Amino acid sequence: EVYNIVKDAFKKDYNIEWLKPLGFNNTYALAVKQELANKYNLNTISDLAKVSSDFDLGCTMEFANRMDGYLGLQKLYNLNFKNVKGIDGGLRYTALQNNETQVTDAFTTDGLLQKFNLKLLKDDKKLFPPYYAVPIVREDTLKKYPEIKPVLLSLEGKITAEDMQKLNYRADEGEDPRKVAEDFLRAKKLID
Repeated sequence: EVYNIVKDAFKKDYNIEWLKPLGFNNTYALAVKQELANKYNLNTISDLAKVSSDFDLGCTMEFANRMDGYLGLQKLYNLNFKNVKGIDGGLRYTALQNNETQVTDAFTTDGLLQKFNLKLLKDDKKLFPPYYAVPIVREDTLKKYPEIKPVLLSLEGKITAEDMQKLNYRADEGEDPRKVAEDFLRAKKLID
């Protein structure tokens, strides 16, 4: 429903066509070390709420100050961390690994989740809005290059969040993003 509203508005107001979702949702999440999840039986944010006062949250300042971030989590889940530490996005996982924090904000397609063996906690009360990846193209571009649309439509539903985690991880580790993308497209038999 939201997709159709936004799609129609972009077409009317900006002459931009929204194509079909690629298949993954890159929304916010809370992440903990797998060992901590096992020790406290943490599967959902509601599980975390029961023990949150024992832990420090390390998150970006943006997340800390958003209603669809920490402020909303406090309200909806009654989270009450011992400390909330504003941390640069690139250092969040290092802080977890060094036990400076026990919980962090993350994106569901972050490649470093696998590298650091982190568990994403399920947003069981559905605070975080969806951030589905959808190609958008100016209508004049589609008129000039009509061959673009079927190519982009061939990606519909083909990329899962797990796929994106793996692809992002490879790029995070220094592989050329173009090669990473080409390897994926070949594996899905979308290119030769």
